[in-house]
Amino acid sequence: MMKRIFIMLLLALPLFAINLELKSGYVAAHTEMMMDSTIDPINNHLKADITIENNDITTIKGKFWVETTLFTSDKSDRDKSMYEEIEAEKFAFATYTISSIVKSEKEDGYVINGTLDFHGEKRELSADAKITTVNGSLVIEATSMIMMSDYGIEMPCLMFMCVRDQVDLIVQAKF
Repeated sequence: MMKRIFIMLLLALPLFAINLELKSGYVAAHTEMMMDSTIDPINNHLKADITIENNDITTIKGKFWVETTLFTSDKSDRDKSMYEEIEAEKFAFATYTISSIVKSEKEDGYVINGTLDFHGEKRELSADAKITTVNGSLVIEATSMIMMSDYGIEMPCLMFMCVRDQVDLIVQAKF
C-alpha cells in the first residue's frame, strides 16, 4: 500500500508548478514630445510571482508588478509631473497578469498574452518576447505598447507641443 502511494506521488510531481525566483528585472517606458526630446523613464524594481511546469515556457503563469512612483528619468521635475498625471498616489501599482504564452516563428520567440491593470483600468495586452536560458537563468525580454488614453490618462501639453499618447514598453526579468 505504501509503495502505491509513493508511486502515485512521484507520478503527480510533474503536475506541480515550480515558483521562479526573480533575480533582477526592470520596466522601461519610451515616449516623446513633439519637437523636444524623448522621455525614457525606467523602473528597476520589478516584482514577480511566477510559476513554471516541467521547464515548459508555455506553462509560465503568474504576474509582474511595479510601483508607479519608482519610475525615474533624467529629469526629476518631469517625473513628479508624471506621478501626478498617472495619479501614482491613488494607483500605486501597475500589474501584468499572464494568461498564456504561445511559441512564435522566431527563434526563442513567444507571444505573452495577459491583462494590464494600470490606473484603475484592466485591458488585454500582448507582448512579443524572447525567452531564453542563460547560465541556468530563465531570461524574459518582452516589448509591447500601450496608449495612455486607453487607461484614462491625458498626456500633458505645453502650448501646441504634447507628449505622445503611445508609450513603448520594454521589460526584462531574470529568474
